[in-house]
Parts: sequence; structure tokens; C-alpha cells
Amino acid sequence: MNKVAVIYYSLEGHTQFVAEKISERLGCPVIRIRLKKEFSTVNTFFKFFWAGKSSVFRETPALADQSLDLEAYATIILATPVWAGNLSSPVRSFLSKHRLEKKRVFLVATNSGGSSERCFATMRTLLPTGSVAREIGFINISEETYPIHRKQLEDFCDDITT
Repeated sequence: MNKVAVIYYSLEGHTQFVAEKISERLGCPVIRIRLKKEFSTVNTFFKFFWAGKSSVFRETPALADQSLDLEAYATIILATPVWAGNLSSPVRSFLSKHRLEKKRVFLVATNSGGSSERCFATMRTLLPTGSVAREIGFINISEETYPIHRKQLEDFCDDITT
């Protein structure tokens, strides 16, 4: 049981981009956290309003029924966008449903500016003590900015395999 999986939630696509890059580099599966009712992406203002509100008020939206056999993985890379300075509510829901006991966990956060530290601090409180091996944050990562972040992401992946 030394398999690795990348588990992520993405609203805008930045976290999905990072999750897929990590998956490609490590040759491991990538699993998207899905909600029963996704946030609307029709209106940009309301999308950010509802997503930010759900994060600020520590909401745990219902997850879609997904059959996840996490027992098959010893290492989990958990990726989230930073919403209103904290982790996304879908990842909060995932962590409240899956304790990730006896797993080595690597945390990834994407944001459009600012620090990911509060997001990581919250995630650490929702995970078993001592399970977090490393954290990494990316600001404004996309296909266009990937060359700037490539080395940082490759070093992160190398830490996972050692």
C-alpha cells in the first residue's frame, strides 16, 4: 500500500490544473471532489459571493455520492482553492467525511494572491495529528504561468516520492 492519489476541488480550474500536473508527474490517479449541487458559474459575482460565504461560515455542502476506496492509498495529496483566506467548503466537507487516518498527507492550495497559511492551518486541524508531510501554495497558477511554477511543483513531487 504505497500508492498515491491526488484529491482536489476546483471552481475556476486553477486547482484542477495543479492536480493534473502533479498526477502527470507522479503517474497517479486524480480524483475530483464533487458536490451534490455545484456552485453556479453563470454569474461571476454570485459565484464568488456564495463560495466565499460558504468558506467564511465553515459550511459543509453535501458531497455527491462517489465510491472512494481510500484504503488503497498510503499517500494523499489534497488540493484546494483558497476562498476568503481559508479552505474551500467542498474540501472541508471531504475532510469531515474522510479522516485520512494512517495516511501521509500533502497539502496544496491555489489562490489569486495573499497567503495560504490560514488555509493550511485549518486543514491541519481537520486532519490527524502529524499526518501532514508538506504544504505548498501557488499564486495565479495556470497554463500561461506554469513555467514560473514548474520547478517548485517538481520539487514538491520529488518530496512525495522520497
